[in-house]
Amino acid sequence: MLKKKYLNRTPVIAVLCGLTGFFTLFATASCSSGEKKNAAQSTGDNDTAKNVILYTVTTMDIMDKRAYAADLEASTEVTLYPLVAERIVSFPVEEGDRVRKGDMIAKIRAASIKKSIAQMQAEIEALDQDLMSQKRELERSSELYNKSVITEQTLEQMESGYMAGLARRKSLEASLGQVEITAGNAVMKSPVEGFIVDKRLEEGDVAQMAVPLCSIVQVDPIRVELGIIEKDLMAVRKGTEVELSVSAVPGRIFHGRIVRILPVLDRETRTNEAQIEIDNPVDEELGAPLLKPGMYGEVNLVIGRRENQVVVPSRVLMIAENASVDQRRVFVVDKNQIAHSRMVRVGIRNGDWFEIIEGLKTGERVVIKGQYNLRDGDSVSDEQKTPAAAAKKEDAR
Repeated sequence: MLKKKYLNRTPVIAVLCGLTGFFTLFATASCSSGEKKNAAQSTGDNDTAKNVILYTVTTMDIMDKRAYAADLEASTEVTLYPLVAERIVSFPVEEGDRVRKGDMIAKIRAASIKKSIAQMQAEIEALDQDLMSQKRELERSSELYNKSVITEQTLEQMESGYMAGLARRKSLEASLGQVEITAGNAVMKSPVEGFIVDKRLEEGDVAQMAVPLCSIVQVDPIRVELGIIEKDLMAVRKGTEVELSVSAVPGRIFHGRIVRILPVLDRETRTNEAQIEIDNPVDEELGAPLLKPGMYGEVNLVIGRRENQVVVPSRVLMIAENASVDQRRVFVVDKNQIAHSRMVRVGIRNGDWFEIIEGLKTGERVVIKGQYNLRDGDSVSDEQKTPAAAAKKEDAR
């Protein structure tokens, strides 16, 4: 009886064992599926690849520049004042005319001056006759004094009169020379080469010594005066190269150099004045220099040059939270097309290019477009760009 009871339980045990094996197999399969899922998530295989554009890191020569705003000035400006207060009989130049050194600018009537010259010459001639007579009389008086015919006092009086005549003649000669110089100044000549500006009088006007006739400016080279800030003083010196750009001539760079640095700083601005001269080429179509006094532009002081530096376009770089001033964030893409966030340290900036001091090396691929939608570990699909193509595209923008 007992044996039959235990025999009846055998199918139940078998069913239980079967169920146990089934659940064990299910659990094993579930674990395997979970591991595969986690592995897929860790590699990004199950994520949808995000479209980006990549840039391959390269090297280039880069310049250390410091930018300053600049007002252009004439290198030389000369204002001509008449030295003769007479009527202007000739004034052939007009504003904008180019003149060379020694060219006649204006001619002023000098009739009264010439009359004064003739009078002085006549006085000198008459005085010469008197001096000749006085000299002969003095010689005779000296002989008479030696013979004790006249007194010493009489001889001294004659000598004094003769010496006074000589002094008078020297004074007349000096005055005559000055008047002749004034007569010469009746013809105004250009002391420098340049362009006529600010013409105030015309032919027929009466020249006044306090009123300028016109000014002459030199614009080649053009001049810029900068206030160099204290932190740049040690890097700037006489001869430092300069690059100038102006909005009036887009896309053109003009070259020059620092020619003078004052030895003291301005107490109010704490800047050191530096004078810059920049070559001013002539526009072939206009026949005039391209740069003009009064223009506004930007001057870049070329402090130094670095060869073969790692660089990236500015669009690669992103601002990072809690980063230092010279730190930026980039996304670097590995060979499996996985994007990784990385901090880099930047150096010199040249236009749209940044020097990378630390964090990237040549040949690495970084995201140049689409990085703001990425997270660390995302899978990406890229439109590969060579350095030359990326640079061309960036320049076009």
